[in-house]
Amino acid sequence: MDKGKFKKEKSYFSIMFVPHSLGKVKALRFSSLYAKIAAITVLILTTFICAGILIADTIKENQALKSSISQLCIINAEQKNLLNSKAAEINTLKVRETEFNDKIKDFMDKYREITENYISERSDRAGNRDERSFSNDITELKVILSTLNKISTSEDSALLNLSETENKLKDYLDSIPTLWPTVGKLSDKYGYRRDPFTHRNTLHEGLDISSPRGSAIKAAGSGKVVFSGKKSGYGYAVIIDHGHGIKTLYAHTSKLLVKEGQSVSKGDIIAKVGSSGRSTGPHLHFEVQIGSTPVDPLKYLDSKS
Repeated sequence: MDKGKFKKEKSYFSIMFVPHSLGKVKALRFSSLYAKIAAITVLILTTFICAGILIADTIKENQALKSSISQLCIINAEQKNLLNSKAAEINTLKVRETEFNDKIKDFMDKYREITENYISERSDRAGNRDERSFSNDITELKVILSTLNKISTSEDSALLNLSETENKLKDYLDSIPTLWPTVGKLSDKYGYRRDPFTHRNTLHEGLDISSPRGSAIKAAGSGKVVFSGKKSGYGYAVIIDHGHGIKTLYAHTSKLLVKEGQSVSKGDIIAKVGSSGRSTGPHLHFEVQIGSTPVDPLKYLDSKS
């Protein structure tokens, strides 16, 4: 028996190269074992390459994510610091607001006390009042009243409820004879002058304001009419008591429009300009009296613009 017949024939893979020209056909022959090893090797290399690419992409994404997280941490820290700073500012503002409110309350109490004491003192010492000082006080009080009006209309008006004090001060200022009683030319001032009738040097106890007959005469301040009628030398006259020891006299009128005991407000028309009594022509003789003593009205009347 031929032993060669029992030998196992080897399996091969062949790769043939066929040229386009008339050259020889070439063939490469590989055993099946080597082919399998090569295929497995290629598969393993492909797997490793794919895994490497995947790992590299994963590492890159992780690094990008880590960078983003770091940036978010920095931003978060900055926002936290900013919030802490704003919280500190808010606390500071709250403290300042509390201190401001306390100061405002102190101001309110002191202002009420000052206003009440001022009005009371001026009422008690009306006869001894220094006119220039009093006139300056009136100017200051007007500034204070203007300031109060601005404060009372602000957002803190509920806190700054000064209406009672403001009204008291306003009533007091309204009673002071600061309004010019009529429109016209100032023809004679308070002080010594030659009397047009006796030709003697005598004290002129008020202001003479020349104005056409029938011109309106207004109350220089709020008060109560204590005289309305004919008065020797003054003709038809009106006397108003403004309280606080202050009175005003309006003389030589042609017509009286108020009665004794009547209350009038500053600016109310009380009479008409005339030339009654000892008068050389239509005009208003106006006096301001402190404790029945005439003083210079110009120290009380508002300045003409």
